[in-house]
Amino acid sequence: MNSRKLIFLVALLLQVAYAKAQNPPSPIRVPWGTPVTLSAYADGNNSYKWYRDGKAIANENRSQLTVNAAGNYQVQAINQGDCGSDLSDVFQVIYEYSDLEVIKKSEPRYVGPNETFTYEITVENKGNTANTNVLMLDPLPSNLVFLEIVDASLGNAIEEAGVIKWSIPLLQSERKATLIIKVQGKVAGLVTNTARVAGDLHDINMGNNTSTDRKKIIGDIKVPNVITPNGDGKNDEFKIDGIELYKENSLAIFNRWGNEVFRSSGGYKNNWNGEGLSEGTYYYVLKLVSKEGANSSVTGWITLLRDK
Repeated sequence: MNSRKLIFLVALLLQVAYAKAQNPPSPIRVPWGTPVTLSAYADGNNSYKWYRDGKAIANENRSQLTVNAAGNYQVQAINQGDCGSDLSDVFQVIYEYSDLEVIKKSEPRYVGPNETFTYEITVENKGNTANTNVLMLDPLPSNLVFLEIVDASLGNAIEEAGVIKWSIPLLQSERKATLIIKVQGKVAGLVTNTARVAGDLHDINMGNNTSTDRKKIIGDIKVPNVITPNGDGKNDEFKIDGIELYKENSLAIFNRWGNEVFRSSGGYKNNWNGEGLSEGTYYYVLKLVSKEGANSSVTGWITLLRDK
């Protein structure tokens, strides 16, 4: 029996649009979630066998197939004598979607109260089509002072009532845009804030539409007077808060007889735990050089306890 070549038409539901299948595939792009009806026409009384990406679709034998998934579709007509036609040409269905991602990162250097630093906010469209009216919102916390918009690679960014509003009219597929803002920490402590992004198109991954940054504003030097290196994760090491702000430092620790038992090699890394030493009271000398080059020193005592 001679096989017959199918004429393969596609009709979009809710739209008056028809396209004849071609080889190579003629893609049709539709918004995410839009059902697409594929129709096969062949002479005679036939049943049909549909394929997606080369694999037969189970329990589909009518001349029309409504699909909700992207793929390369083909159909075969089968007559009453169980003879099949050639497979139709391929018709490619592409669902348009967006996948907006925002990443917010603070400048990695150490800063103290009233020192300025920058945030870099990146918005990327990881989807397969352009997204429109993309808006990134970044409410600044009360312990942060906004200074200026340094640069926006796309769109327009403003600060309004403590909120950074970054508008991008059109963000193409697989494109990134970057915003840099300058701020100032008011007081010592942790600054936490979250940026959010959204656009007009359906977003298939909402998990990357927010990004939270945590920035420590370092205060004055604070030296503990006891450590308990017992492995419980609490006070196991001699940690000096604020030491990161100094461009140079050195630490020496002495026992009660004045013998040196520890000296930092280069800057102290907050890592002394009294290894190899017995419980008791020890004395330290901490020497510091500020960012401006001023020298200072701090002395005191530290008790080493090995709690069970």
